[in-house]
Amino acid sequence: MIFLLDTVEHSIRRHHLLQPGDGVLVAVSGGADSLALLAVLRHFAGVWPLRLHVAHLNHLLRPGAEEDARFVETLAKAWGLPVTVEAADVRSYARAHHLSLEAAAREVRYAFLGRVASERGCAVVAVGHTADDQAETLLLRLTRGGRPGGMWPRRPLGSAALIRPLLDVWRGDLRAYLEQQGLTWREDPTNRDRTFLRNRIRHDLIPLLAGYIPDVQERLKQWADVLAAEDAVMEGAAAAAEPAVMGSAPGGVLVHRQPLLAHPPAVQWRLVRLAVAGAGGNIRRLRFVHITEALRLAERGDEGQRLSLPGVMLEVRSGDLVFGPPRPDAARRARPVDEFVIPLGGRVEADPLGVIVESAVVPREAADFAEDAAYLDADRVGPSLTLRAWRAGDRFRPLGMQGKKKVGDFLTDAKAPPLGRSRIPVVEASDGTIVWLVGWRVAEDARLTPETRRVLRLKAFAKR
Repeated sequence: MIFLLDTVEHSIRRHHLLQPGDGVLVAVSGGADSLALLAVLRHFAGVWPLRLHVAHLNHLLRPGAEEDARFVETLAKAWGLPVTVEAADVRSYARAHHLSLEAAAREVRYAFLGRVASERGCAVVAVGHTADDQAETLLLRLTRGGRPGGMWPRRPLGSAALIRPLLDVWRGDLRAYLEQQGLTWREDPTNRDRTFLRNRIRHDLIPLLAGYIPDVQERLKQWADVLAAEDAVMEGAAAAAEPAVMGSAPGGVLVHRQPLLAHPPAVQWRLVRLAVAGAGGNIRRLRFVHITEALRLAERGDEGQRLSLPGVMLEVRSGDLVFGPPRPDAARRARPVDEFVIPLGGRVEADPLGVIVESAVVPREAADFAEDAAYLDADRVGPSLTLRAWRAGDRFRPLGMQGKKKVGDFLTDAKAPPLGRSRIPVVEASDGTIVWLVGWRVAEDARLTPETRRVLRLKAFAKR
């Protein structure tokens, strides 16, 4: 397995991941990938040299997690390495922050690693992502509508640098290396739980694609590497443009519209991400449709127009854009005016409206036409949708009608409860056409026809 060590050393040198004398916090779950990472870095530690410190976080999510922690602690002590083992209630964190367990675990884990690295004087945090993970990440980001590309070999993590020395090594080769070294590891049963999208991609989608493209993993990994490298260059361009585009505003970030629009689209996208992050938003939940709608406001938004983004509110103010925290009185208004972008193939939680909307685009032949969902022609409604409360004067064409009708009159005729009418949302297309009065009627403008090829399925749930 000399070739594996050579591959890792080449990656470390090519991406400048480590320097002689570095203190390295090694994240070890007890699984094969992280154990191989520790074994490989232990091999290099005496040569360069490196100061290794092992870190393990028990997420308290499954039986056997305590045994994993003991396994890591015992191994570290047997190898004479300092170790930090802690536990965190990820499930409670997910509930408190309205995150999936997967997203919550990621946030809690990286916060733990950043803090321990600072406490132990480690300038570098090493994690065990592999070439397989790189290929899966490309598909994961494509399906979720987030930023394209793969993981960077090196990125900031607080005051430390997060590195991925195994990105050029395949998972199977790591297991073969461990077996050759006589090392055993812990198997995490959640890695086969298809509740998680990454596992469905790993165990279902990639094997399916391999039936059409035999070397699909290699191709995906190559493209992920290329896109990650290009992404790093464009991030640098956005950082250079930032001083002329962005400034501070009371409680948020000011973005000058004309300087923003003077840059190429790829730089504009990244500047919007920087503004959302600077205003305290959640860029992990930021989707391409959010960025597109933000740039639409930059191009032609009117004074006072607002857009809700993950964790922040965007408003056109004094001719420019201001990214700031959501207004604290938004939930108390009788008629909420906040607008929420509905990602195609995702969900939006509209707290002021008391509703969650999920969307999916499927081929006509795959649509199930369940009674608790609305079905629209995806190509007629356009690339973006907005969820908002209906307003006085709003009109739409209810399904089956030729002319338009006021939303208020429709709800009166439909005997909608008077006290709840003001909170009933509408969904409008990018051109402002109302295509769904949520929970009541689809619009004629978006109905399915014999020519419909793609179906947009929308489901609304009361937010409790």
